[in-house]
Formats: sequence, C-alpha cells, structure tokens
Amino acid sequence: MRLRSPLLLATAALLASMGSAHAAATDEWASSVLGFSTQWGTGTWAAAQALGAPDTFAYGDIGTAWAAAPKNGSLEFLSLGFATPTYSTGAVVRETYGNGFVYQVDAIDAQGGLHTVWTGTDTSVAGAPVDFSLSWNQTAFKTVGLKIYVNGDHDLNAWEEIDAVRLVGNTTAPVPEPSSYALLLAGAGLLGLVARRRQPR
Repeated sequence: MRLRSPLLLATAALLASMGSAHAAATDEWASSVLGFSTQWGTGTWAAAQALGAPDTFAYGDIGTAWAAAPKNGSLEFLSLGFATPTYSTGAVVRETYGNGFVYQVDAIDAQGGLHTVWTGTDTSVAGAPVDFSLSWNQTAFKTVGLKIYVNGDHDLNAWEEIDAVRLVGNTTAPVPEPSSYALLLAGAGLLGLVARRRQPR
C-alpha cells in the first residue's frame, strides 16, 4: 500500500529530519583586545599583536606576537574579541615561541560572563610556529570573545608568545537531539494513521 496522504508524508519527512541542524559555519580571527594580564610593550609584543590573521612566520622572540611582561614565574591571560558572535565549537591558537603553554580557554558571552570550554594539555612542540587546534561542544550562547590562559613557566628559556587566535563555530543555535520517547510517540502516530486508512469502509 502506498501512502499518499500529505499529512503522512510530511510527518515522515519530519521524523527523517529530526535532530539534524543546518548550521552555517563561521571562522574568524580576533578583532579586538578585551583584556590581558600583562604585555611586554605597547607596540611590539603588545596584546594587539595577536589581532587579525597570522603575521609571524618564524619561530622565536619576534615583536609581531603578544608576549607577557615577565619571562617566567607567572600565569598569564589574553582576552580577545570577535566581530561576529558565534555559537562556538573551537579555536585555533597560533603559537610562535615557547610553544605548549595553553592550559585553559574560557568563552566569553555577550554579558561578559566566562564559561570554561577547554582545559587540558597543549601538545604544541617548540621549534616552529604551531596552529594549536582546540574543540569543545557547541556553546548554547553566542561567544563574543575568548580568554586564553598561559603558563609562563612552560619554557624557562623563552617567552610564551601568541601571534593570532581564530574562533570556530556556527551562526545557528544548537538543536537538541529528539528523545527516544518523542520518536516513539511520533512513530506510534504514524502507525495509527496507516491502520486507520487500511480499515474497510
């Protein structure tokens, strides 16, 4: 028996698409400085050096990246803003000296609230610039900035330096997966409609 009812066809299509989200991916470099613990200078090695696309293409103590004021002995942070608020899913931190220093990342919401989205071990290896990729579950709020925590004692022979930060996410809100109970009810409704159509007149 072929189902020709528009209601049945629409319900079947709804079931097939439940739980899928058609998200528009975003990917952007930081565009503003929201805060920092310290900065080595106001020109070279300043927090503003971490804005925009990468412009430090060699490994070393180079002034086109942000560096904290002290070389060692402190925990530092750098907070950067992004022009397009995004339901974030990750970030890329470009490290150009003393690599392997990130230990926490907080997403910043539109009200300035901090939400820890990543903690762990930074596996970036020294010797060359590294784009350290991090990922997390898509945020339920729009992320307008990131606060990146830096261990200043990671490499006692180098400053820990960040050249650029990229935010990754979606412009559409996350869609919750349908519960098995909801799917069961929807399926039962379909079966009921089919059974009713098959009853003799």
